[in-house]
Amino acid sequence: MSLTKPIRLITPNDTNACVPVAVVWELTLSCTLNCQHCGSRADKKRAHELTTKEALGVVDQLAEMGTREISLIGGEAFLRPDWIDIIEAIHKHGIRCSFQTGGWGLSEDLIKKAAKAGLATAGVSIDGMQDSHDKVRSRPGAFKQALQVLSWFKRYGIRASVNTQFSHNTIHEMHDLIPRLAKAGATAWQVQLTVAMGRAVDNNELLLQPKDLMGIYPKLSEIYDKAEAHGIRMIAGNNIGYFGPFEHKWRTIEDRPSHWQGCSAGQNVIGL
Repeated sequence: MSLTKPIRLITPNDTNACVPVAVVWELTLSCTLNCQHCGSRADKKRAHELTTKEALGVVDQLAEMGTREISLIGGEAFLRPDWIDIIEAIHKHGIRCSFQTGGWGLSEDLIKKAAKAGLATAGVSIDGMQDSHDKVRSRPGAFKQALQVLSWFKRYGIRASVNTQFSHNTIHEMHDLIPRLAKAGATAWQVQLTVAMGRAVDNNELLLQPKDLMGIYPKLSEIYDKAEAHGIRMIAGNNIGYFGPFEHKWRTIEDRPSHWQGCSAGQNVIGL
């Protein structure tokens, strides 16, 4: 399957046929971190998570439905003993496999095995400079480990990206973060607001207030330009909002300017 055309680009045929083009799959709730903003309150595995046989059956069903990308998340998906087997099954169906991680506990050897199995892209969550990131992740050393994991992805030919949740306490750190991300090998960077879900409900200091929002967007535009100058494409998460003055920057997938065309959840994008 060619990766030159954006796999997530939804065509009229996809819309008419309700093809689940992109699937985000929370493989397990088991996690190595205890993040203050975790929307899933990830910690220990669920009582009745899918068996290997059931998980591989899900891959077969998604392939039959025409899925083009499956993103494995958690918790930490790599904590499942069959994680590599699931990646391999996805890849054998010609589906692009991606993966999102906080990086803590993820080894170079496991990344090497994932690359061999067919992992194509991976994102690492980094939420600010070292002190801020380690605090929100409740783990000293989490920042350095995340950057290390990012560089390992690059080493083994896995296209690397970064996901960042920011608050009024950390948005000023984004300018200093950009060169660190570029040096580690990131080529894409999704930014989003921390919202009142999961553990973030218990940590009000992480949340932006409505009065703060109007001042955020010009700052994000400046951050976008700096990221682009470092070879990183910044992508605005859904909760940044739509149809603002910088829409043409944040929503363009192809070479021509574009804008949001409506929510495709449950139609062309699904979560498991």
